[in-house]
Amino acid sequence: MPPPLSKFVPLLLLSFLLFCRIKKADAQQAFRAKFQDWIEDNDRIRIKSWYFSGEETFNENWKAEIVGLIDSMSGATPNGIQPQDSDDWLSQMRERREAFVGSLTYKKDDYSYSFEFGLSDESDYVSRSYAASVTKAMWEETLNVTGGLSFMDDRVDTSVFGGPGLGIQTKHTPDFFLGIERLLDPKTVVSLNFTYGRPDGYLSDPYKGVQYTVEPFPGFEFLKLASENRPDERETFIGYLEGKRYFEKLDASIEASYRYFADDRDLVGHTFDLQWFQRFGDSWVLRPGFRYYIQDAANYYRRTLDGTGIDHDAQIFGQAPYYSSDYRISELETLTYGLKLTYFTKGNLNIDIAFDKYEMKGLDGVTSQLLYPDAKVYTVGLQLVY
Repeated sequence: MPPPLSKFVPLLLLSFLLFCRIKKADAQQAFRAKFQDWIEDNDRIRIKSWYFSGEETFNENWKAEIVGLIDSMSGATPNGIQPQDSDDWLSQMRERREAFVGSLTYKKDDYSYSFEFGLSDESDYVSRSYAASVTKAMWEETLNVTGGLSFMDDRVDTSVFGGPGLGIQTKHTPDFFLGIERLLDPKTVVSLNFTYGRPDGYLSDPYKGVQYTVEPFPGFEFLKLASENRPDERETFIGYLEGKRYFEKLDASIEASYRYFADDRDLVGHTFDLQWFQRFGDSWVLRPGFRYYIQDAANYYRRTLDGTGIDHDAQIFGQAPYYSSDYRISELETLTYGLKLTYFTKGNLNIDIAFDKYEMKGLDGVTSQLLYPDAKVYTVGLQLVY
């Protein structure tokens, strides 16, 4: 694994901002910062995240942006044993992630070209991402058509405690996307996007297992965990539809979207999102938001290996039969709702605070509801344009 990014993310952001400062006066810069605190109920998982970004618009042709992220995760997460009276079904964990993404956009006539590189580093996981896209503006810029591709090159350490012990494994994810954005009138915008992906390599989670029962002699039983085994290749399909409408008399706008997700293992998900932006004078915007998600289970979701006839000792990872008891691929629904308040100063600074409530529920009638967490999310951010 490469050295941590902790020395590089702040340096990259500082270098970028200093570079912005020495540019000519007609250039536009923006700096953004955000802190988010995700707190699951019952002392499950807590995630603290710090986001920083700098943006530079050099002239009408060039724009550059860099985004940095540092987050820390701690708490207890399900390990694959089904919940019982004790806490054996939870494993303590502590992790830190550092990441950055840099992008460069060039616009010429009716075309816009974008290039992106990202790097994410954890103690047991390193990911490099590359992306490129082109956008064509048509019909006096009332229609934009975008096409592009991205590629993620990941390294997974499976020799973690409780893992399968396969050493460093690779995972590759190519994605291809096509989208259109249409300005219907001065107050209404709709967009439609499609994405196709084909991940391959080590797609399992080395921290997750599936329970099975051991009976060394009659009348004495205990549970053990076998490392989960997901397919080593996958196809994913995403469709996304979004609409935005401004209501002049109300001085407000609405954003509504629908996202369809499906893979070749019967996991199908639907996301409905609705946000209302209400302006109060020149300084305040209040945004209530609502998101609902529902999904079917993947066809290899199993709560236990008992009664399946699967011999996990003879299993070749990535090959059938497949099995995982990760509750996140079970039949479930989630609900997120909350408020965000933004204050615009008389200068070029705006500040926002937000609170969201996240609720998850299993729907298959057999998986324990203890596995599905609820959470509270607190966010504070600022943006400075100069």
